[in-house]
Amino acid sequence: MAIQTVLGEIPAEKLGVTLAHEHILIDLRPIVAEPTERKEVFYQKLTMANRYLVYNDPYTLLDNALIDSEEIAIKEMKLFKAAGGVSVVDVTLDEIARDPLALQRISSASGVNLVMGCGHYTNASLPEAVHRASVNELAKGMIDDLTVGVRDTGVKAGVIGEIGTSAKITDTERKVLAAAGIAAAETGKAVQVHTALYEENGIEVIETLKRYGVSPQKIAIDHVDVKLREDYLYKLLDMGAYVEFDNFGKEFYISARSGAILNERFAYDLERAQLIAKLVKRGYLKQILITNDICLKSMLCEYGGNGYGHILKTVKDMLLDQGLSERDFKTLVENNVAEFLE
Repeated sequence: MAIQTVLGEIPAEKLGVTLAHEHILIDLRPIVAEPTERKEVFYQKLTMANRYLVYNDPYTLLDNALIDSEEIAIKEMKLFKAAGGVSVVDVTLDEIARDPLALQRISSASGVNLVMGCGHYTNASLPEAVHRASVNELAKGMIDDLTVGVRDTGVKAGVIGEIGTSAKITDTERKVLAAAGIAAAETGKAVQVHTALYEENGIEVIETLKRYGVSPQKIAIDHVDVKLREDYLYKLLDMGAYVEFDNFGKEFYISARSGAILNERFAYDLERAQLIAKLVKRGYLKQILITNDICLKSMLCEYGGNGYGHILKTVKDMLLDQGLSERDFKTLVENNVAEFLE
């Protein structure tokens, strides 16, 4: 089966080195609450001069939650391509500023294949129309995005997700998840599911999607690498799903006393690499996806971040140093993504 990109279908073998979960353009500002402290800096624009403010807590500046420049996006994609990258899966949804025509322009200008997502994000971002819609109406919307195109753009999605779930999965989120299951079962497309960073909701997610006829091999449980829980990962893997280490480049430390949106430290990249190596040795190589989930302006090269090439420029060496082979790395960044999306 071919892979659907925003510029049309390509053979799976043309996907090449692929980032499985990213955001080229995104606006997370609607779900970032104003802090109780340091309000005087919250509304500053991010620059190289004040980037230090978001080093530990990325939401110290509201502007850090916005990536909206096509010009910068094209530059970042060209840097990714120069590092050896070929394709990117963009799982931005309407609630956080999905723009199919912009993705087409960025793909054309950069030469990077872009696979677009569809569905609905976390409860805090959802419009009233999603809360009111039936499961079948939501499923039809996803199926139309995958088979006809988004709205009147004619640009087709190639993957379902990232479907949003919160720490406590809400009734609407369960409805959206059910709709994603229906759409996946009908179209054969894969499903990426955003799970709360510090919770273990992936098991319920997999069980729900399976009830609607989705094979676990078409399910990716995202964000499993913020808080590393080995036993939890084995449960997900033994259910047959993919686990996605998608926070490479995010090494934040936020005190639990801060009152911030994020309230625990993120695992460090080396810790992620060490755990991946352990999972590979246990035989789970073909169920792991690795990527950066760039959703913050400060992660871009333009603002002093690692950019989309981080996996190829730094993480690869970490994994090889932990005992993975070149073939193992190719499996992680090429074969696994292609098999997931096919």
